[in-house]
Amino acid sequence: MKQIKLSLNQTYSQHKVIEQLVTLNYIRSKLVLEIGEFAVRGDIMDIFPAESTHPIRIEFDLDTLSRIHYFSPHTQRITKQLNNCHIIAFDSTHHKPTGVNLNESYIDHKIIENLFENDYVIHEDYGLGKFKGLHYKTFRNSQGEYIILEYKKGDTIYIPINQINRIHKYEKTTANPPLNSLNDAKWRSQKKKAKADTLRLAEELFTTYKTRNKQQGFAYAPDTELQLIIEQEFPHPLTPDQEKTIQAIKNDMEHSRPMDRLICGDVGYGKTELLIRATLKALDNQKQVAILVPTTLLAEQHLQTFTERLKNTPYIIKCLSRFITKKDQKEIIKQLKNNQCDCIIATHRLLSKDISFNNLGLLIVDEEQRFGVKHKETIKMIKPNVDILNVSATPIPRTLYLSLSGSRDFSVIETPPKNRKPILTYINPIDDQILKNAIHQELNRNGQVFYVFNNIKTIHKKATYLKEIVPSLQIGIIHGQQQESHIKQIMTDFKQKKYDCLLSTTIVENGLDIPNANTIILDGAESFGLAQIHQLRGRVGRSNQQAYAYLLYNDKKTLSEKASKRLEAIKEYVSLGSGYDIALRDLEIRGAGSVLGKEQHGHVLSIGFSYYCKLLEESVNEKKGKNKSTRYPVLETKYMTISDTYISEPRERIAIYKQLLQCQTHTNCQTIQDDLQDRYGRFDTSMTAVFEYIRKKIDEINTL
Repeated sequence: MKQIKLSLNQTYSQHKVIEQLVTLNYIRSKLVLEIGEFAVRGDIMDIFPAESTHPIRIEFDLDTLSRIHYFSPHTQRITKQLNNCHIIAFDSTHHKPTGVNLNESYIDHKIIENLFENDYVIHEDYGLGKFKGLHYKTFRNSQGEYIILEYKKGDTIYIPINQINRIHKYEKTTANPPLNSLNDAKWRSQKKKAKADTLRLAEELFTTYKTRNKQQGFAYAPDTELQLIIEQEFPHPLTPDQEKTIQAIKNDMEHSRPMDRLICGDVGYGKTELLIRATLKALDNQKQVAILVPTTLLAEQHLQTFTERLKNTPYIIKCLSRFITKKDQKEIIKQLKNNQCDCIIATHRLLSKDISFNNLGLLIVDEEQRFGVKHKETIKMIKPNVDILNVSATPIPRTLYLSLSGSRDFSVIETPPKNRKPILTYINPIDDQILKNAIHQELNRNGQVFYVFNNIKTIHKKATYLKEIVPSLQIGIIHGQQQESHIKQIMTDFKQKKYDCLLSTTIVENGLDIPNANTIILDGAESFGLAQIHQLRGRVGRSNQQAYAYLLYNDKKTLSEKASKRLEAIKEYVSLGSGYDIALRDLEIRGAGSVLGKEQHGHVLSIGFSYYCKLLEESVNEKKGKNKSTRYPVLETKYMTISDTYISEPRERIAIYKQLLQCQTHTNCQTIQDDLQDRYGRFDTSMTAVFEYIRKKIDEINTL
């Protein structure tokens, strides 16, 4: 097999290494985002070798190879140092099927600002315009880099780079939203109304916060020996984020104020582990626990998981769903009332008027984004002063939740489980060969396939079609109109590997955990919602196996603008932990009314979601008395301009400018400098001058 072998402190011609990479089918790009690419930045080269889980970064000192490191595709920072590396030939037909490999968001979106020419933006002073790029310009005898914005009638304005934090990306909801003019009274009016609205909303949140602090609930005792012993028996070690979150939950429960916390963690990040521990704490304090879930399948899975994990405790766990007969439901409801059932896992049935508890202490709402406003109001009325723990994989974006933090506590799980790999995602028109290759690839490693087809009328025809393509395929079919016992049996058989493929509607969307199924195919992807695609894709990739998601659309149909946007967004966000990006984009595409209310949704349309969040955060801080702005150094454009010979990609320069403007300490400054030199090489004189200037300005604000 052809390969390149490189060793530390050995002599190589960088030019010849580049030629060899091209010969081995590697593609040169500005930034390494996926396997089979390489990038060159002066003496530094980034390469993503075939068959490697991490890209490598090498640096030449003249013709001597002076360093070799793995680097994190998520942060672009170097990690493990290497003494040598082997780069084998990249065979695109062998490693991935025909179509686009979409690992674009391997890279942290804090590093690259997704701002392209002709994107719509909001400038806080001028309103809606179009981003037309960056331009080096001499103004009043000083040269610097400027942002070009275009407004109504083609009017153009050059914005100094030190004002970049006053520019916000605007996700359009119509094909061609009307641009503001440069001196637009309408924009000033829209901004004024939006600000007034955020002040009203902040007042409501502040009132809620004060009321909540006055309430008295049940204060749980510290962890008992039983809890600690049971937790030590659990099979999965917690990640740092899980440890931090469960500690916050337990602290809440031990406080007399009722808990109201939201746990946000991406699909497959171990949120259930925390729910089991919180449940155990409540049960050990003689309190009942209710767990509300959106689907019967998730209810059944939680019942199995919680029962297995708490089998060495005396607690009785039951389930209420349509899988349970009416006779058994009546008996379970009676047991709840008489304190003969300690933990109930249930679907919407839990919200019925005939349900009552003897001593409810903890209510868990899993996949809370699946419940509507009416359901959430009913949930609040189940019992006052009860501890509430909400869980979501597609949360409201963090920027918004920081603003709303007065009404609810907020925990984030951003660390993936050990050895978890990003799901390789492909978007293609529906094609027989792609399906055949995808299914065979999974079966050849003794895995299983989810096939999601959301049309009950023709689902059996689809099964026949799949059997024609792959005759040996053993297919189980489930959908929401089947008998409960049938669905339960098919799911059990699939878990026991009696079927190779589970053909289903979106009934499998939430929470199912089948580690042996690591390929999912969405047929008619254009008709699914963005958050829904993200959830469905999260059914795979729950082991250390590489997982694959195929989003197949009907190319005979004309995609609507929203459908096209959804697929484009999935292209951008396929990395581990991308649920926040998905949530933000989903809100921008479908509108923010479901989160903020209809009136707020109108303001979001007029001034943009990002700018609305900024105004709301400012208003909340004003109400809390935190109206002193954070002190950042005032940087002049002419002294902070980054040379395009050092960083050639405009989007990357934009992201760096934003970081520089947020720089408050010498530690911040040094971190940015180290990252830049790691990625782009040693500073030239202009970059050295930029950082000397920033350090000087930091000293100035620290002496005030």
